[in-house]
Amino acid sequence: MSSSASAYDDVRAQWRRYRLELGRAERAAATAAAYERQVGAPPESMQPFRERMAILHRRIAERHLACARLYELHALRLQLWRTSGTDMVRPVFMAAVAENLGLAGAALTLFDDRQQELLTSSSDTRSRAAHDIEATIGQGPARDVVNGLDAVCADATELAARWPQYGRAALDLGIRSLVAVPLTVGAGRMGALCGFSDHPLLPQGTVGTANRIADALVNDVLLTQQPAAADGAPPTGALFDDADYLTTVNQAVGMVAVHAGQPVDTALVLMRARAFAEGISLRELARLIVEEGYRLC
Repeated sequence: MSSSASAYDDVRAQWRRYRLELGRAERAAATAAAYERQVGAPPESMQPFRERMAILHRRIAERHLACARLYELHALRLQLWRTSGTDMVRPVFMAAVAENLGLAGAALTLFDDRQQELLTSSSDTRSRAAHDIEATIGQGPARDVVNGLDAVCADATELAARWPQYGRAALDLGIRSLVAVPLTVGAGRMGALCGFSDHPLLPQGTVGTANRIADALVNDVLLTQQPAAADGAPPTGALFDDADYLTTVNQAVGMVAVHAGQPVDTALVLMRARAFAEGISLRELARLIVEEGYRLC
Protein backbone atom coordinates (compact mmCIF):
# COMPACT_ATOMS: atom_id res chain seq x y z
CA MET A 1 0.00 0.00 0.00
CA SER A 2 1.35 3.45 -0.93
CA SER A 3 2.03 6.05 1.74
CA SER A 4 -0.72 8.22 0.20
CA ALA A 5 -3.27 5.41 0.47
CA SER A 6 -2.15 4.66 4.02
CA ALA A 7 -2.56 8.32 5.00
CA TYR A 8 -6.03 8.37 3.43
CA ASP A 9 -7.02 5.24 5.36
CA ASP A 10 -5.66 6.78 8.56
CA VAL A 11 -7.81 9.89 8.11
CA ARG A 12 -10.88 7.76 7.43
CA ALA A 13 -10.20 5.68 10.53
CA GLN A 14 -10.07 8.77 12.74
CA TRP A 15 -13.35 10.14 11.34
CA ARG A 16 -14.91 6.70 11.82
CA ARG A 17 -13.86 6.74 15.49
CA TYR A 18 -15.18 10.29 15.80
CA ARG A 19 -18.63 9.26 14.52
CA LEU A 20 -18.61 6.15 16.71
CA GLU A 21 -17.92 8.22 19.83
CA LEU A 22 -20.63 10.73 18.92
CA GLY A 23 -23.12 7.89 18.57
CA ARG A 24 -22.12 6.46 21.94
CA ALA A 25 -22.48 9.89 23.53
CA GLU A 26 -25.96 10.32 22.07
CA ARG A 27 -27.09 6.92 23.33
CA ALA A 28 -25.71 7.56 26.82
CA ALA A 29 -27.36 11.00 26.93
CA ALA A 30 -30.68 9.48 25.85
CA THR A 31 -30.44 6.86 28.59
CA ALA A 32 -29.65 9.56 31.16
CA ALA A 33 -32.63 11.61 30.00
CA ALA A 34 -34.91 8.59 30.33
CA TYR A 35 -33.82 8.03 33.94
CA GLU A 36 -34.22 11.74 34.68
CA ARG A 37 -37.81 11.66 33.44
CA GLN A 38 -38.55 8.71 35.73
CA VAL A 39 -37.02 10.15 38.90
CA GLY A 40 -40.34 11.29 40.34
CA ALA A 41 -42.33 8.26 39.19
CA PRO A 42 -43.44 5.55 41.62
CA PRO A 43 -42.26 3.61 43.43
CA GLU A 44 -40.43 6.16 45.56
CA SER A 45 -37.87 3.54 46.59
CA MET A 46 -36.49 3.58 43.02
CA GLN A 47 -35.73 7.31 43.06
CA PRO A 48 -32.13 7.06 44.41
CA PHE A 49 -31.30 4.36 41.85
CA ARG A 50 -32.68 6.42 38.97
CA GLU A 51 -30.78 9.49 40.12
CA ARG A 52 -27.53 7.53 40.27
CA MET A 53 -28.09 6.01 36.84
CA ALA A 54 -28.87 9.41 35.34
CA ILE A 55 -25.65 10.86 36.76
CA LEU A 56 -23.65 7.82 35.60
CA HIS A 57 -24.90 8.01 32.02
CA ARG A 58 -24.35 11.78 31.87
CA ARG A 59 -20.73 11.12 32.80
CA ILE A 60 -20.46 8.41 30.18
CA ALA A 61 -21.89 10.79 27.58
CA GLU A 62 -19.35 13.46 28.55
CA ARG A 63 -16.54 10.91 28.26
CA HIS A 64 -17.56 9.90 24.75
CA LEU A 65 -17.92 13.54 23.70
CA ALA A 66 -14.40 14.20 24.99
CA CYS A 67 -13.13 11.24 22.96
CA ALA A 68 -14.99 12.44 19.88
CA ARG A 69 -13.35 15.84 20.17
CA LEU A 70 -9.88 14.26 20.35
CA TYR A 71 -10.50 12.11 17.28
CA GLU A 72 -11.95 15.11 15.43
CA LEU A 73 -8.89 17.25 16.15
CA HIS A 74 -6.56 14.41 15.16
CA ALA A 75 -8.48 13.78 11.93
CA LEU A 76 -8.37 17.47 11.00
CA ARG A 77 -4.62 17.58 11.59
CA LEU A 78 -4.10 14.44 9.52
CA GLN A 79 -6.21 15.87 6.69
CA LEU A 80 -4.16 19.06 6.63
CA TRP A 81 -0.94 17.05 6.66
CA ARG A 82 -2.13 14.74 3.87
CA THR A 83 -3.18 17.56 1.53
CA SER A 84 -0.40 20.03 2.35
CA GLY A 85 2.02 18.72 -0.26
CA THR A 86 4.92 19.66 2.02
CA ASP A 87 7.40 17.78 4.16
CA MET A 88 5.38 18.37 7.33
CA VAL A 89 5.92 15.76 10.02
CA ARG A 90 2.92 13.46 10.41
CA PRO A 91 0.74 14.75 13.27
CA VAL A 92 0.66 12.58 16.38
CA PHE A 93 -2.42 11.92 18.48
CA MET A 94 -0.94 13.68 21.51
CA ALA A 95 -0.85 16.93 19.49
CA ALA A 96 -4.65 16.77 19.46
CA VAL A 97 -4.57 16.25 23.23
CA ALA A 98 -2.39 19.35 23.64
CA GLU A 99 -4.72 21.39 21.43
CA ASN A 100 -7.75 20.25 23.39
CA LEU A 101 -5.97 21.24 26.60
CA GLY A 102 -5.34 24.67 25.10
CA LEU A 103 -1.61 24.27 25.80
CA ALA A 104 1.56 24.16 23.72
CA GLY A 105 2.39 20.53 24.47
CA ALA A 106 1.41 17.38 26.33
CA ALA A 107 2.90 14.07 27.42
CA LEU A 108 1.30 10.87 28.68
CA THR A 109 3.18 8.26 30.70
CA LEU A 110 2.00 4.85 31.89
CA PHE A 111 3.58 3.14 34.91
CA ASP A 112 3.53 -0.39 36.27
CA ASP A 113 2.63 -1.25 39.86
CA ARG A 114 6.23 -0.52 40.94
CA GLN A 115 6.01 2.90 39.29
CA GLN A 116 8.46 1.96 36.57
CA GLU A 117 7.61 3.55 33.23
CA LEU A 118 5.98 1.30 30.63
CA LEU A 119 5.48 3.75 27.78
CA THR A 120 5.31 7.42 27.00
CA SER A 121 3.74 9.45 24.21
CA SER A 122 4.34 13.15 23.58
CA SER A 123 2.96 15.84 21.32
CA ASP A 124 6.31 17.36 20.34
CA THR A 125 10.04 17.27 20.98
CA ARG A 126 9.93 19.73 23.88
CA SER A 127 7.26 17.75 25.73
CA ARG A 128 9.33 14.62 25.15
CA ALA A 129 12.39 16.41 26.52
CA ALA A 130 10.42 17.41 29.62
CA HIS A 131 9.44 13.77 30.09
CA ASP A 132 13.05 12.62 29.63
CA ILE A 133 14.26 15.10 32.25
CA GLU A 134 11.72 13.81 34.77
CA ALA A 135 12.61 10.20 33.96
CA THR A 136 16.31 10.96 34.43
CA ILE A 137 15.97 12.92 37.66
CA GLY A 138 13.14 10.87 39.14
CA GLN A 139 11.18 13.93 40.23
CA GLY A 140 8.49 15.98 38.55
CA PRO A 141 4.76 16.44 37.98
CA ALA A 142 3.92 12.99 36.60
CA ARG A 143 5.41 11.23 39.59
CA ASP A 144 3.70 13.61 42.01
CA VAL A 145 0.23 12.74 40.74
CA VAL A 146 0.98 9.02 40.39
CA ASN A 147 2.12 9.10 44.03
CA GLY A 148 -1.21 10.48 45.22
CA LEU A 149 -1.79 14.15 44.40
CA ASP A 150 -5.10 14.83 42.65
CA ALA A 151 -3.54 17.45 40.38
CA VAL A 152 -0.42 19.55 40.09
CA CYS A 153 -0.28 23.10 38.71
CA ALA A 154 2.89 25.16 38.65
CA ASP A 155 3.49 28.57 37.14
CA ALA A 156 6.77 30.22 36.23
CA THR A 157 7.45 31.31 39.81
CA GLU A 158 6.75 27.85 41.26
CA LEU A 159 8.55 25.47 38.89
CA ALA A 160 12.05 25.72 40.36
CA ALA A 161 10.76 26.06 43.92
CA ARG A 162 8.70 22.88 43.67
CA TRP A 163 11.24 20.78 41.74
CA PRO A 164 14.70 22.40 41.99
CA GLN A 165 16.32 20.30 39.26
CA TYR A 166 13.35 19.49 37.05
CA GLY A 167 11.86 22.97 37.35
CA ARG A 168 15.02 24.76 36.27
CA ALA A 169 15.44 22.39 33.34
CA ALA A 170 11.80 22.92 32.31
CA LEU A 171 12.32 26.68 32.37
CA ASP A 172 15.39 26.23 30.20
CA LEU A 173 13.17 24.44 27.67
CA GLY A 174 10.88 27.46 27.54
CA ILE A 175 8.12 25.90 29.66
CA ARG A 176 6.53 28.60 31.80
CA SER A 177 3.71 26.67 33.46
CA LEU A 178 2.37 23.14 33.56
CA VAL A 179 -0.46 20.92 34.75
CA ALA A 180 -0.48 17.22 35.61
CA VAL A 181 -3.38 14.91 36.47
CA PRO A 182 -3.44 11.16 37.14
CA LEU A 183 -4.78 8.49 34.81
CA THR A 184 -7.08 6.69 37.21
CA VAL A 185 -8.64 3.24 36.94
CA GLY A 186 -10.88 2.46 39.89
CA ALA A 187 -8.86 3.20 43.00
CA GLY A 188 -5.53 2.79 41.21
CA ARG A 189 -3.36 5.15 39.21
CA MET A 190 -1.80 3.82 36.03
CA GLY A 191 -0.13 6.96 34.76
CA ALA A 192 -0.17 10.70 34.29
CA LEU A 193 -1.12 13.32 31.73
CA CYS A 194 1.04 16.45 31.72
CA GLY A 195 0.41 19.65 29.80
CA PHE A 196 2.99 22.36 29.14
CA SER A 197 2.45 26.05 28.41
CA ASP A 198 4.54 28.90 27.00
CA HIS A 199 2.69 31.34 29.25
CA PRO A 200 3.45 32.08 32.92
CA LEU A 201 -0.15 31.34 33.99
CA LEU A 202 -2.40 28.48 32.96
CA PRO A 203 -5.83 29.23 31.46
CA GLN A 204 -8.71 29.16 33.92
CA GLY A 205 -10.30 25.72 34.15
CA THR A 206 -7.22 23.86 32.89
CA VAL A 207 -7.33 21.26 35.67
CA GLY A 208 -10.96 20.41 34.91
CA THR A 209 -10.21 20.12 31.20
CA ALA A 210 -7.16 17.94 31.90
CA ASN A 211 -9.19 15.64 34.14
CA ARG A 212 -11.89 15.21 31.48
CA ILE A 213 -9.30 14.40 28.84
CA ALA A 214 -7.44 12.02 31.15
CA ASP A 215 -10.70 10.23 31.94
CA ALA A 216 -11.43 9.88 28.22
CA LEU A 217 -7.93 8.61 27.48
CA VAL A 218 -7.75 5.98 30.20
CA ASN A 219 -11.36 4.76 30.10
CA ASP A 220 -11.97 4.89 26.37
CA VAL A 221 -9.10 5.71 24.00
CA LEU A 222 -6.59 3.34 25.62
CA LEU A 223 -9.22 0.59 25.86
CA THR A 224 -10.37 0.82 22.23
CA GLN A 225 -6.94 0.42 20.64
CA GLN A 226 -6.05 -2.91 19.05
CA PRO A 227 -4.44 -5.22 21.66
CA ALA A 228 -0.95 -6.63 21.42
CA ALA A 229 -0.53 -9.35 18.82
CA ALA A 230 0.25 -12.97 19.68
CA ASP A 231 3.74 -12.57 18.21
CA GLY A 232 4.57 -9.89 20.77
CA ALA A 233 4.01 -6.90 18.51
CA PRO A 234 2.81 -3.88 20.51
CA PRO A 235 -0.80 -2.64 20.53
CA THR A 236 -1.88 -0.41 17.67
CA GLY A 237 -4.13 2.63 17.40
CA ALA A 238 -3.95 6.41 17.26
CA LEU A 239 -2.20 6.73 20.62
CA PHE A 240 -0.15 3.53 20.69
CA ASP A 241 1.20 4.06 17.17
CA ASP A 242 3.11 7.12 18.38
CA ALA A 243 4.16 5.73 21.77
CA ASP A 244 7.66 4.89 22.93
CA TYR A 245 7.58 1.62 24.84
CA LEU A 246 10.90 2.39 26.54
CA THR A 247 12.11 -1.10 25.66
CA THR A 248 15.74 -0.02 25.59
CA VAL A 249 15.50 1.63 29.01
CA ASN A 250 13.91 -1.43 30.59
CA GLN A 251 16.47 -3.73 28.95
CA ALA A 252 19.33 -1.56 30.21
CA VAL A 253 17.92 -1.56 33.75
CA GLY A 254 17.92 -5.35 33.69
CA MET A 255 21.49 -5.47 32.42
CA VAL A 256 22.73 -3.06 35.10
CA ALA A 257 20.91 -5.07 37.78
CA VAL A 258 22.76 -8.21 36.67
CA HIS A 259 26.16 -6.53 36.33
CA ALA A 260 25.92 -4.74 39.67
CA GLY A 261 24.22 -7.58 41.52
CA GLN A 262 21.49 -5.20 42.65
CA PRO A 263 17.69 -5.16 42.57
CA VAL A 264 16.01 -3.55 39.55
CA ASP A 265 14.93 -0.48 41.56
CA THR A 266 18.52 0.12 42.67
CA ALA A 267 19.76 -0.33 39.10
CA LEU A 268 17.38 2.38 37.93
CA VAL A 269 18.62 4.74 40.65
CA LEU A 270 22.21 4.08 39.54
CA MET A 271 21.32 4.81 35.93
CA ARG A 272 19.55 8.04 36.85
CA ALA A 273 22.54 9.21 38.86
CA ARG A 274 24.96 8.44 36.02
CA ALA A 275 22.74 10.06 33.37
CA PHE A 276 22.41 13.20 35.49
CA ALA A 277 26.15 13.32 36.14
CA GLU A 278 26.92 12.90 32.43
CA GLY A 279 24.30 15.44 31.37
CA ILE A 280 22.46 13.00 29.10
CA SER A 281 18.96 11.59 29.09
CA LEU A 282 18.13 8.25 30.68
CA ARG A 283 17.09 7.08 27.22
CA GLU A 284 20.52 7.91 25.73
CA LEU A 285 22.35 6.22 28.60
CA ALA A 286 20.20 3.12 28.09
CA ARG A 287 21.12 3.09 24.40
CA LEU A 288 24.82 3.26 25.28
CA ILE A 289 24.44 0.35 27.71
CA VAL A 290 22.47 -1.88 25.34
CA GLU A 291 24.10 -1.04 22.01
CA GLU A 292 27.66 -0.05 22.92
CA GLY A 293 28.38 -2.10 26.02
CA TYR A 294 28.71 0.89 28.35
CA ARG A 295 29.18 -0.25 31.96
CA LEU A 296 28.28 1.72 35.07
CA CYS A 297 30.68 -0.26 37.22
